Amino acid sequence: MSDTINYLDLARYVGDLERQVNEAGIQLELRTDFGYFIRTCENLAGKPPPNGMFNPLHHEINPENAFWVKGVNESGETVHVQAIRMDDMSGTNLTRELESQKAFYSHPEVSAETGEKCVSIAPITEKITDKVCYHGEMWLRGGEDGFRGKSLPALLSRLTHAIALSKWQPDFIYGFAYDTLIKNGVMVNYGYWHMQPRAVEWTIPSRNLILDMWLVWLTKSDLLEFVKHRREQEWHFPEIYRKDTPALEIRHQVKEGKEGADTTPNAGLRLAEV
Repeated sequence: MSDTINYLDLARYVGDLERQVNEAGIQLELRTDFGYFIRTCENLAGKPPPNGMFNPLHHEINPENAFWVKGVNESGETVHVQAIRMDDMSGTNLTRELESQKAFYSHPEVSAETGEKCVSIAPITEKITDKVCYHGEMWLRGGEDGFRGKSLPALLSRLTHAIALSKWQPDFIYGFAYDTLIKNGVMVNYGYWHMQPRAVEWTIPSRNLILDMWLVWLTKSDLLEFVKHRREQEWHFPEIYRKDTPALEIRHQVKEGKEGADTTPNAGLRLAEV
């Protein structure tokens, strides 16, 4: 399909998504102040501490290359966060960025701890290059006064993907996922159509931990497909993407109403940029 973006359709898509999130009881803010992002995440019960990939102490992060989404309930309490960052990988690829740890820290020789290392085995990381977005730190409050189990993670994830498409026209968007989220079909519901295991084996001595995670990703063409088919009532995991998921068959089917949500940050619909 053509990689040309229809910005009017994209604005409608984002506007539809935001409307559905608002109707579920969450008001959204688009933010670029990552010092506040770190402080916010550190005070969210049940959310793991954010890694260095969105920490301004470890990364050269600014309003031109990153934003985060904050969701609040009717009482003004933070019930949702997620973030996305764009990196120019022209002349390099994700394998090199991961293994050099530049994906995690702008200056790994300063920020990485002694003995910290990363190995990437997933073949796709060598092909992910040019304009590349990392999407992570997704959190939505659970519990009796929470919002999980209402299709909101899918809406919120696709909303951020759409805004990133508007801002940067990325060639790829990627993230990391644990094995459980892959096998439960959660990442498909989030809109990720491709996945491979062994994306990172990340050794962090101070945490006595070796992280072994899958890579999930989308291409620009995938993002445009979401916009093109935003009014379809059902999403099926396409057969053509099963080849990207070794030794795993996903039968999860996403059933949602009309897709869509708010406008792009520079299109000025309703999403407040703070």
